[in-house]
Amino acid sequence: MKKRYLILAGILAASMLAAGCGKKNSVAPEQKVEVTVTPTVTEAAKTDVVEMQTSTDDTANIKNVMGTKSETTTSIVFTNKMGSTISAIYVRPTRDDGDDSDETWGSDLVSGKFTLADKDKAVYYMEKSQKDDDGNAATSFDVRITFSDEEQNECFFRKLPLLTISQLSLCMDGEGEDGIPYATYLTSGSTKEVSTLKDVKARLGIEDDSEESDSSDSSTDSTDSTDSSSTDSASSSADSSGDNTDSSDSSSTDSPSTPSSDSSDDPDPTEAPSSDDDPASVAKGYIGQSMTDLVNACGSPNGSDYEDEPESGKTGYYYYDTFTVSTTFDNNGNEVVSGVW
Repeated sequence: MKKRYLILAGILAASMLAAGCGKKNSVAPEQKVEVTVTPTVTEAAKTDVVEMQTSTDDTANIKNVMGTKSETTTSIVFTNKMGSTISAIYVRPTRDDGDDSDETWGSDLVSGKFTLADKDKAVYYMEKSQKDDDGNAATSFDVRITFSDEEQNECFFRKLPLLTISQLSLCMDGEGEDGIPYATYLTSGSTKEVSTLKDVKARLGIEDDSEESDSSDSSTDSTDSTDSSSTDSASSSADSSGDNTDSSDSSSTDSPSTPSSDSSDDPDPTEAPSSDDDPASVAKGYIGQSMTDLVNACGSPNGSDYEDEPESGKTGYYYYDTFTVSTTFDNNGNEVVSGVW
């Protein structure tokens, strides 16, 4: 019996050895599983960073808005630097007839929605396609403003190339009735500010070294201004500059030894510049000639753009401080001046 137990124990031990119990290589199939979570998480993080980037609108923080933004408008930021609160703003294409009646100005852009205090800003969404009196595409515009103080005279800003302007400041040189309204502006994509003050003074006949004597002429850009004080203070200078032909004639008759101005071919140094010296008049002399020749004579424009007109084909527009030049292209592709206004 004891011998039988020994035989059974031996068989059991042999069975266990044949089954291979306790060997480590039985775990080997589990080592083939790979974890690839880390690359997937890294890629997702990059995507989140890109989606957080947003574009900003330079006019988004301006609460005073004129017009309605659309695909057919251009935005112009107006800044009040007049020293007084503005209550109304009007914009129209420049008129050759000089008519400033209310009917020619259309509707007030502010229309009671806000008042523009000194240094405040307003954005104007302006329609690009506007026509002038002749039915042509308008490139030059006038601005008219009135003030909250009804005792203040309204002011005008003439011949501004608004379609190319991104920022427009309405300014005042001087104070009260002696002040001269003018504008400064930046064209789109430019960092050089353009001022109309020099052109306004030239149009009013005011010299840089005698601005105080001709304040009466500021009525051109500030209507209904009183002439009593400015006319008296400027009477002597007006007689010497505006009526210089009369004074020269009288002096020549009183002094026989002095050559008469009528008999001399030399220009009188006291006379106002001839209209031929006016940049716009010079530019008109190049109608029908190359635009390059006009630029050589008048200098480079402040800005330009081109449009495809259905009747005349490709048309160019060049914007100077006091006038605008339009061009066409001949059969040889040469750019020719077609108009100046």
